[in-house]
Amino acid sequence: MSTSQQALRALIVVPSVALALVAAFATPRGTVVGALLIMVLTAFAALEPASRLMSLLLAVQAVNWLSSAAVPADAGDWALTLVAAVAVLTIHLAASLAVALPPAAPLPRATVRRWVRRAVTVLALSTPVWAVLVAQSRSTPPGVPLLTYAAVAAVAILALAFWLTQSTATTQSTPATQPTQGRPPRAQ
Repeated sequence: MSTSQQALRALIVVPSVALALVAAFATPRGTVVGALLIMVLTAFAALEPASRLMSLLLAVQAVNWLSSAAVPADAGDWALTLVAAVAVLTIHLAASLAVALPPAAPLPRATVRRWVRRAVTVLALSTPVWAVLVAQSRSTPPGVPLLTYAAVAAVAILALAFWLTQSTATTQSTPATQPTQGRPPRAQ
């Protein structure tokens, strides 16, 4: 394994373990057992970042954070949320870059620069949204939040249904392959 690939594995392990520890000790409902399970899963996922374990790791991290952290109410809670988001982004990008090339291949500098630019772009575009949420949380708007979440879920389900019907319609409208002209079809 090349040195750059080892560095990417470290960029998977360090933020994952740090996020598990932050969720365990800096949030009101964090558990040490959850942190230990995430640490074990992290070790296996870092060894094989192209496996489904990496997706499982990210999902477990998200569930652990959502079940451990309270709804952000002050600047400290929002800062922890930003730290968690950056950690998940780092894990995801390091795993994606680790599987982009074979483990023995060193990462070209141009590739690393391009991925760092992309990561900085995502952070730069996400930070204003985060700041708006921080400002908005200072005064809770009137209404029932459950209805908002239900509307968002309905739009997501509608988008999924639309996507599924479009992909099904495209598959059904694709004509079957026909033998090329000039050659007789093969006998069976």
